[in-house]
Amino acid sequence: MTGKTAKSIFWVGTLSSAIIFLWLTYDFHQQEPKFAKTDQISEQVVAGKKVWHKYNCNDCHTILGFGGYYAPDMTKAYFRLGENNIVSIVVNPEKVYKDTFRKMPNLGVTKEEAKQLVAFLRWVGTIENRRWPPQDEKFVKAFKMREASAQKLNKADITMGACGGCHSLGNRGRNIAGDFGDLALGIGYDQDKLTKFIANPQSVKAGSGMPPQAVSPETAALIAEFVLSLKTGKEVQK
Repeated sequence: MTGKTAKSIFWVGTLSSAIIFLWLTYDFHQQEPKFAKTDQISEQVVAGKKVWHKYNCNDCHTILGFGGYYAPDMTKAYFRLGENNIVSIVVNPEKVYKDTFRKMPNLGVTKEEAKQLVAFLRWVGTIENRRWPPQDEKFVKAFKMREASAQKLNKADITMGACGGCHSLGNRGRNIAGDFGDLALGIGYDQDKLTKFIANPQSVKAGSGMPPQAVSPETAALIAEFVLSLKTGKEVQK
C-alpha cells in the first residue's frame, strides 16, 4: 500500500465517520421532544429534579442508568410505587420500613418536596429508554392497563399492579411489606373493612405505616376480595 492510498483511506474514513456522527447528533436533537417528552417538563418537574439533587438521591439510587446500586432503581418508580407510596417513603422511611431489613435514612424531605419529586419521577418514567429497567416493565404495563382497560386484567394482576411495589405474591412483586399469602392468614377484617383500609389505612388502623392507595373504590374492593380469597387458597379469576 502506498502512502497516498493510506492517506486516502484515512481521510475517507475520518470524514465519513464525522458526517455520520454529526447526522446522528442532529437526528438525536430532532427526536428529543418525542422520546424525552420535553413538552411535559413543568415547573413542578424541574423543582422535583432539584429535590433529587438536593438530597443526593443518586448516592444510593440509580436513575436512567446513573447513580448508586445500593437502593432500588428509580427510573420507573412512579409506576412501581405510585404517588402516595413515594411520598410516604421519602417523608417517613423509618415508619414504612420499620419491620424490614431495608433501611432508608430520614433526610428531612418535606411533603411539598416529596410531591415535587413525584412529578419528576413521573416524567422520568415516561422517557423512551427501551424499557429499562426490565424488572419494572410489568408494573408499567399493569399501570397502563389499569388506567385504560382494567377489564382485561384478572384480580391477581390488578392486585399486583397496584400493590406489587411493596407486597409480593409468590415470585411476583417486592416483599417489603409482606407476602399476601402470609398476610391473608392473619387478616381479621371483612371485605368492607379491608376495602376501607386499602383506601385509607389510618381510618381503620391508626399508626399504620401503609399510606393511602390511589385506587378507585371498585379497585380497592377487588383487591380486598382477592386478598381474602387467599385465606382458603381459592383461585380467583376475573
